[in-house]
Parts: sequence; C-alpha cells; structure tokens
Amino acid sequence: MPFQPQPHWDILNGELCWTIDWRDLFRSGVKIGNPFMSGEMRGFHIVFRLRVREGGRLVFWADDGCVIRHNGRVVHDDRMAHPPVCNEIEVEAGDYLEVAQWQLMKDWLWGARLSQPGRDGVLTAADVLEFYLEEVQERLRHPEGPPLKYYTDGRTPVRVVAALYSLILQGYAPSAVYLFGENQWSGSARELFARLLPFAQVIPNAQVVSRVRSVGGTRLVDLAQHYWFVMKTCVSLLCPPEEFCLMDDDVFILDRLDDALAAFEKNDLVFIPDQDLSAGFMRTWGVQASGFSTKRFNAGLYWLRQVYDARWLGMQMLRGRPRANESYNWEQGFIAMMYAQRNTLELPGQRYFYPLFDGLPGSMLGYDYAHNPCGFASIHFGGLAEKPSDGVAIHILNQILAHNSESKTEMQAAAAST
Repeated sequence: MPFQPQPHWDILNGELCWTIDWRDLFRSGVKIGNPFMSGEMRGFHIVFRLRVREGGRLVFWADDGCVIRHNGRVVHDDRMAHPPVCNEIEVEAGDYLEVAQWQLMKDWLWGARLSQPGRDGVLTAADVLEFYLEEVQERLRHPEGPPLKYYTDGRTPVRVVAALYSLILQGYAPSAVYLFGENQWSGSARELFARLLPFAQVIPNAQVVSRVRSVGGTRLVDLAQHYWFVMKTCVSLLCPPEEFCLMDDDVFILDRLDDALAAFEKNDLVFIPDQDLSAGFMRTWGVQASGFSTKRFNAGLYWLRQVYDARWLGMQMLRGRPRANESYNWEQGFIAMMYAQRNTLELPGQRYFYPLFDGLPGSMLGYDYAHNPCGFASIHFGGLAEKPSDGVAIHILNQILAHNSESKTEMQAAAAST
C-alpha cells in the first residue's frame, strides 16, 4: 500500500496495546449505510513488517489467526479463525518480524505490547490517566469558572475521565465537579472514578430522585427513570447548583474556553450549536418554535443560569411527550423553549465543532489534536454511530495534552518502558 497504517492504543483484556484494525482501514472511503458492514476482505491475508526496538516478550493479540516469521524463521503459526487470542514470543532489539494475518469474517484486529524483564507490570489506561491527576488537582485549586455537572452512564469510564481531564487542563478549572448517574455505573467504573476523580462529588441517584419528586411528583420521577434524557434535563434544571456548566462525556476540549466564560457573565445560556431543530421542538412541545435565538441549542456543552421556579419547571416538563428516538427534541427543545426569551449566546460552530454534520479532518484518529490546526475549542462526538472507545480516548487525550502537559514526558517514558 502507498501509505503506512497508523496504529492506535486500545484496551485488550484490560491492557493497553498498540492495535491495527484492518477492517476499519479497508472500510475507509467506502460509503455504506450500515457502519457494521464492509471492510472484511474475507479470505484474504495481509503481510506487515515490524522492527523491534527493545528486547523482551512481544505479547500480541490476533483476530483471526496469524503466522509470524522471526528473522526468516516461522516462530508462530496459527491458521484458525477465532476472536482475539493472546500469544507471545521472545524478541531482541533489532529483530525483524513479518506478520501474515488472515481474515475469515467480521472483526479483523491485531495488537501488541512489549513486556520486559525487571520492569513493573503492564501499563493500563488508568495508569496513563493517573499521570495527569496531580496536574488536574493543582488546576482545580485555582478555579476560573462555574461548577460542572457531569451526567454519565459510565459505560466508557476511561473516556469519561479523559474528557473531564481535557476540560480542566485545556479549557477552564470549574469551582466544583458534580457527578450524576451513579446508579448506572458498573463496579469497575466506580473503582476507576474513585481512583481518578477523587476531587469530584458523586450525587447519589436517590438524592436526585427525591429532588425530582419534590418538584415534579411521581409522574416526572417515572419519566426520568425511564428516559435518560429526561433524567439529564432534571439534573440540569432541577438539581443544585443553579449556575453551572454541563458537559457530555463525548466532548473533548482542545483550547481555552475564555470566550464562553466571558459570554456567560452577560447571558443566562451560552451553548454550542446544533442544526436548526425548531420543527422538532414545535412537534414535541406543541409551540411555535421558529425565529428565536435558541433554535440551534445543543445540550452537549453549555453554561446555564437557572432563573425559574423549580416547581413551575417540573410542571412544564410534563407537557412534552418523550420519544426514545428523538431525545434531542425533548431535552434540547425544553431548554431552548425555556430560554428563548432570555439573554443567550450561540458559540461559533467553527470553533465549537460538531463532526456529526461537518465531518472531521483526518477522521477521529487522524486529526492533529496536538497542533489543532483548525483552532477547535471543543469537539463533540455526539450522534455518531461509533463514539470514541476507551482506547481511542486515551490516544486522543495524550495528543490533546501533548503540547502543554507537565506529565507528558513522564507518561511517555513509562509507556516506552512497558
């Protein structure tokens, strides 16, 4: 091929490995309706070459089988079809490996890490994130703006932490961090958050439910427990604090957010833009929704000052009918309608970027986050069929923080040693 495929970090069996997803590579540039189709190259095999920089055990994963030649001699021969399977071979600095990996159908992944004697353990995603923790805590000692509300189901806990770190280290330091959605978290997610977000205050779901019941009654509680976007709206508008920033866990911050913070001093709502959703807002809420300043409101990242009576807001929420396939019309539409007559500011889409409509130069893994040539302040991966995985989140974060993080050099040294 006339180019070298770029590997990226992924998490295999809890361990960080450099991986190449051949199926994704061969699907590139092919327009398909179903994102889970194409790129299989069924029955083919591909040969790629590796040069070993340091000696040790090369621990590798292959889906399907692969054959490895080591300095011209076959040292691994697996011709079976299977999900990712781990194997290892001994290697020395300067060794030359040829890997032939074949594919039967569906996933087609190869990944590896180097394990060296006398060096501690395996580098995990949590280890990488922990290199930034001290820096994050230091930034939070000098708050620059309103507190953050962070509602997440915790399904991609590494991405949750990475996105939050990007806000604090790149955008601004909130005066407090409140985590919501804990009833959805797995045990491993709870452990990760306890380790890497010790500065955050976890708001128990029972406390949120009690608050929603007190202002909206049992019916609103039932809706909130059934529809995640209703619960998120309740967290935003009905739970303290009343002045805050809310960010989704699929938003990464690449630059200072001083323009948004300055705008929030004069406006009750400052938000990143979506498409014009006024027709959907009108259909969901039964009101005329054209021609007002919040018709492009996006709930992925915004700053809001709650100016209404909470009980009145709870009653208004019961007017709209939630539809699972139109969550944006309910959540975004309600906030847009409530703040249509207030002072608001829509942030520029060229700076607060939304790849769902605009694409992303170089793709999710190919954009130059470190130098950020487009000058993005944020990238919101909302609405995409494939959001950043935990492994991709680590890969992105290390690039985002590459140019100004005091922990970067130390992290790179540790990664190289494992």
